[in-house]
Amino acid sequence: RDNFMNVVVDALSERLKIIGFDADDVDFGEWAWDMWKANRMDHVQVVIHTEAIMVGDSYVLCDWDQQKERPRWTHQPAEMIIPHYGETNREIDWASKKWIQKRLGAEPETRLNLYYPDRVEKYLASGGVWKRHQDEMDEGWPVPWLDRDGQPLGIPLVHFRNRPMGGDFGQSEIINVIPMQDLLNKSLIDLTMILDTLAFPQRYTLNVNHGSSRLDILPGSVTEFHSEYDGGSVGQWNAANVDGPLRAIEELVAHIAGTTRTPQHLFQVVGGMPSGESLKVSESGLVNKAKQRMVNFGNSWEDCLMMAGRIQNAFGTTVVDLDDVMLESTWDDPETRNEQAHMESLKAKAELGVSKHQIFRELGYTQEQIDQMDADGVTERQQETNIGAEILRNFQAGEI
Repeated sequence: RDNFMNVVVDALSERLKIIGFDADDVDFGEWAWDMWKANRMDHVQVVIHTEAIMVGDSYVLCDWDQQKERPRWTHQPAEMIIPHYGETNREIDWASKKWIQKRLGAEPETRLNLYYPDRVEKYLASGGVWKRHQDEMDEGWPVPWLDRDGQPLGIPLVHFRNRPMGGDFGQSEIINVIPMQDLLNKSLIDLTMILDTLAFPQRYTLNVNHGSSRLDILPGSVTEFHSEYDGGSVGQWNAANVDGPLRAIEELVAHIAGTTRTPQHLFQVVGGMPSGESLKVSESGLVNKAKQRMVNFGNSWEDCLMMAGRIQNAFGTTVVDLDDVMLESTWDDPETRNEQAHMESLKAKAELGVSKHQIFRELGYTQEQIDQMDADGVTERQQETNIGAEILRNFQAGEI
């Protein structure tokens, strides 16, 4: 078994990395990035993107962390969640989460949560019947999900879909090539059988008694045959040619690469890695796929932030201004770059007036690193000003 599906999934997910958020409101942009860091999304985003690409869907639950007193994001495995979309607006009307809860020293319990825009209903399976359930921190049943004005906060589950194609659910990136993977594994088994039985010369004797009558195929063994005819002989069958199965495996890898638009050099390096323009051409399909996912996944991350803002205003002590907020996710460059050409391109953009922050983002710096560079720049300018003022004072005092 040689699993190339990991390559198909990882090649795409590795090129999907959020590095910041652009907002017309600077304060909201800073709050959004603080939210991102507080929930350790540098790691969680990899899990969510990978799952969505692999199985088609992934989910983030937005709720309030009472201990840390801030909005919380948690990844929810796709097999636990069912979103129910409205036929008219194509938005989630309500969603369900079903899972097995295991606690130390207790029997496993089957749980069910129903998420509505204004409430959360919790159930526990008991004797084959769903019964109402309250967790320790719940003040009642159902749990209200309202803002300070009593208005619904909205569905707290955000759906990440890979290639939804207008349906309720996304599509797995590997669903169409799993049969090719199965055939490739079958070809590997054929190759192994050939190597086990026919990859070495096999000797035989005819009417020559050497004390063995077994049909043996081990290396160095001799198979003995007898017939009614006179005369004896010794011979050898040559080793089998394995070029056919090897070519079949290579062709299957090429088909998997072509069907998924994954560069073949990521599966196996044949004749060296491509470089320059050849690398750019070979990765164009994968880069385009990544850019398409950035649009869809980026909208979902923006929905997460807007939901987190509403939760902050409903349960927190500070208020986030959400009026007419325009928010956009910023992604790392999905292309494998020629560094010299990339730097020349960024220099040209700077001369055309592209902002310094945008140049830094395209260089791959996170928003936190950009903010730190701004702070370092302010400190350095203050130090230079202080040094200049000290030199001037010394000059006026006649010490220079």
